[in-house]
Amino acid sequence: MTTIEAPRAAGTSDPRKTGIIDSDVHPNFVNGIRDLTPYMTETWKNRLGVSGEDWAKGMAAAQFTLPLDYLYINSAGAYREDAARPGMPPATDPDFTAQHLLDTHGIYRAVLLAGQCLGIGAMPDGMVAATIASAYNEWMCERWLQNDVRWRGALCIAPQDPEAAVAEIDRVAKRDGIVAVFMPLGQILMGEKHYWPIYEACARHELPLVVHPSGTENVFAKAPQMAGTPTFYLEWHTALGQIHQSNTLSMICHGVFEKFPELKYIIAEGGFLWALEVMWKLDRDWKGLRNEVPWLTRPPSEYLLDHIRFTTQPFIEPHDPTHVAPLMEMLHADRTLMFSSDYPHWDFDNPDRSLQAVSKELRHKIMVETPRAVYGDRLD
Repeated sequence: MTTIEAPRAAGTSDPRKTGIIDSDVHPNFVNGIRDLTPYMTETWKNRLGVSGEDWAKGMAAAQFTLPLDYLYINSAGAYREDAARPGMPPATDPDFTAQHLLDTHGIYRAVLLAGQCLGIGAMPDGMVAATIASAYNEWMCERWLQNDVRWRGALCIAPQDPEAAVAEIDRVAKRDGIVAVFMPLGQILMGEKHYWPIYEACARHELPLVVHPSGTENVFAKAPQMAGTPTFYLEWHTALGQIHQSNTLSMICHGVFEKFPELKYIIAEGGFLWALEVMWKLDRDWKGLRNEVPWLTRPPSEYLLDHIRFTTQPFIEPHDPTHVAPLMEMLHADRTLMFSSDYPHWDFDNPDRSLQAVSKELRHKIMVETPRAVYGDRLD
C-alpha cells in the first residue's frame, strides 16, 4: 500500500517569491502510444498501424513503441515504486502525482518534460516524430495542464524536421501553462544550421529550449552517439554527459548565441561540472584560434554563463562535502543551476535533502530565483 506524506502547512510568504520550481518532471502514459491516438487523424493511426478498436488487428499491433533503451537495462527498474497509484504505472495520474510530489515537497510549479517521448529524435522518419510530438502536446495540455495550476509544460517538437518544429512551436507556444520548448536529441550536433529555424522560433516566443537524455544514446543509428560503446548500464548512465558537452561546444563554436542573443538553453539531467573544463579550455584555446571562429566576439565562457542553464539532478556527491561550495562558486551556480527532481525516476532528488551542502542563499537562487528568471511570467 502506498503512503502519501501529509502536505506541508501553508506558509505566510508569497509563493511567487519563495515557492520551489521543479524543472524536470516526467508525465507518463498509461497505455503507451495508445494514449495519443485520440489526438491523431485516422490517416496517421493507419500509418502507424494503431487504428481500430482491436489492437491485435493493427499492422504494428502491440509492437509499436516509442524509441527506448533496449540495450542498457537498470535491473532495479527506472522508476520509484511509490510513484505509482495502485493499478496504474508511475506518474500517469496527475492527481496522485500532484499529491505525491507537489504537496509533499511544497513545490509551487513543476515543468513537465516529454515523458516517454524523450527518444523520438532517434526516429528515422521525421514526419512520424512530428506527428507524435503534436499528439503528445495535445495530451499534455488536456490531461495535465488543465488538471492543476501547478503543472507547467514544455511543448515537444521533432528535431528531424525544423519546418514542422517551427510550425508546432507557433501553434502551441501561446497556450496557458507552456513555459518552454522541449527538443529530443538526434545525431546532428546542435550548433549546425539545421536547427537555426527552431532557435529563431524559441527566441521569438521567448521560450527557453530544453534538452534531456533520451535513453536512445548508442542504441539507435540516428540517436546521439557516445564516444565508444559502453558495455554496462553503469557505464552508459555515467557517460550521458558526453552528449551534452559535445552539443554545448557545437553551439558556442558555431556562434548560435551571437546569432540568437535572446535564446536560453536548458540542459536537464545532463550533468553540469563538465562545464567547468569546457569553459576553461575554450577560453584558453580561443585566444590562439580566433581566426577560425571570428563571429565569437567574447570569450566562449561568457556565452555559456549568459545563455546555458543546468538542472541539478543528479546533484554532485563528492566524498568530502566541503568540496561542494568551491565547485558551486567556480560554476557560478547562483546563475547557472536550477533545481530538478527528475520525478518519478529511480534517482529522484528530494528537494528537502539534495541541496543541503549549499548555503541557504544559494539554495533559494537555485530553487526559485534562477528558474523564475528563465521561465518568466509564464510561471504565474
